[in-house]
Amino acid sequence: MSSNFFVRHSFQCSLFIAFIVLFSLQWCAFATDFPNPVTKCHFGDEKCMIEQATKLLKKAATGIPEKNIPSLEPWKVAKIETLGDKSKALNVDLVMSNVEFYNYTKASVSGIKGFTKDLNKPMKIVTRNINPRMTIKAHYKINGNILVLPVIGEGEMTMVLDNVKSRFTTTIKAQERNGKHYMSVDNIKIESSMDRVTTEMTNLFNGDKTLSESILEVMNENWRVLSDEITPRINAALAHSLEELLTNFFIDIPYEDYFLTE
Repeated sequence: MSSNFFVRHSFQCSLFIAFIVLFSLQWCAFATDFPNPVTKCHFGDEKCMIEQATKLLKKAATGIPEKNIPSLEPWKVAKIETLGDKSKALNVDLVMSNVEFYNYTKASVSGIKGFTKDLNKPMKIVTRNINPRMTIKAHYKINGNILVLPVIGEGEMTMVLDNVKSRFTTTIKAQERNGKHYMSVDNIKIESSMDRVTTEMTNLFNGDKTLSESILEVMNENWRVLSDEITPRINAALAHSLEELLTNFFIDIPYEDYFLTE
C-alpha cells in the first residue's frame, strides 16, 4: 500500500477530528440551560419553582460566572441617598456609600406566581421571600434632625434587619430572536417589611460618646421612623442592581426552554 494512501487517510482523519472538536465547541457555546444545581419545572408547578428559586439564591452567594453574575455575599451597591424633608419626623440628609448587604442570599422563597404562556403581553412575576436576619454595612454621612433632635457625623454604619419579608414584582417582556422568545426585564419593584432594625454608627458628633449613645438610643427605640424613610431607597437600589443581574441570567435562555415538556 502506497505512502500516499496513508498520508491521505491521516489527513482525512485529522479533518474529521477537527470537525468534531469544532462542532463540540459550537455546541457548548450555544447550548444554554439553568446553572447547576437549578433544574427545570413543569409549567404551573409553584412548589418546584420555589425550590429552584431558593437553590438559585444559594448559588448566587458564590456567583454564577457563566452568567456574568458576581458573588452576592456580600451584595454590593455603590450608593444609597436620602434627602431631608422638614415635614417628616426624620429630616436628615443621609448618604450611604460602599454599601454591602450580608445574608441576602439566605432568604427562603415562599411564593412565585405570574408565568404565563401568552407572550404577546408583559408578564408580572410576583415573588415573595423571608429572610430571618440581614445586615447592611456602609460608610455614611448624616446631617439633620431625628424627632427634632440634631444629628451629624461621618463614619461607619451597621444596620441589622430582623425577619425581613419582601415582595418582588418583576415585569418582563418577550423579544423574538431566530424563532425563539427571550425575556427582558422591564421593571422591578421591591416592597419590604421587618420586625426590627438595629443601627450602629461610629463617629457621630465627632466621636462624642455621650451624644452618640443618646441619639442611637433614640434611633433604635424609634426604628420605624428611620426604616420607613430608608427602606424604599434601599429597595430601589437593589431593584436596579437586580434588573441587571436578571438580564444577564435570562439573556441566552429561550422562554420555550424554561419548563419541562413531559
